[in-house]
Amino acid sequence: MRGWRFKIFRYVRFAEFLRNEDIMSEVKIGKLTLENLDEFLPIFKQVLEEGFPEYGKDLVNFFVNKDFSKEVFIEKVGAGEWLGWLAKIEDKVVGFYVVDNLYGGVSYGTLMGVLKDYRGQGIGKNFFKVWEEEVKDLGGHKLMFITQKKENLPIFFKCGFNQEGFEEKSWFGLDCWLLGKIIGEPRPEVFLK
Repeated sequence: MRGWRFKIFRYVRFAEFLRNEDIMSEVKIGKLTLENLDEFLPIFKQVLEEGFPEYGKDLVNFFVNKDFSKEVFIEKVGAGEWLGWLAKIEDKVVGFYVVDNLYGGVSYGTLMGVLKDYRGQGIGKNFFKVWEEEVKDLGGHKLMFITQKKENLPIFFKCGFNQEGFEEKSWFGLDCWLLGKIIGEPRPEVFLK
């Protein structure tokens, strides 16, 4: 009895793997730049509205119009303070990841989002890979971010992140789980420049 269930589970997992490989062969991940900012901003707003129900409409509007307005993106991306990537299928932006550039050898992930129809297909995992490679190339030694969705913790653990803390009723009154991943040794010659 147990054997057939295991075979079905393996088949389903393999089919899921193939689906993920299928979509990822179509996805192109490129840098967020000032030139593609206008493509990105509508998707940014849409993902915040659809993918972060814990934020609510007022907080999404606050982010879009203040903390993450077009002017702020122009300033931060233009100055190299923020790094970002866009996931595209054909010429359509389907996801994004925005992180802080290195400070003290650490890069902090600010916001990741993927359009609803493309979630669960490996795009976020690939953002993590690109982020890690970029930070290593820059001489960084650690990646950090928070999540406000406890149910996402197993996904992040599978990507090699560890829970490093918990903040009750943190920013904007939301609980936050702090995650980190050490990707190298601290290099003072890099972060004390």
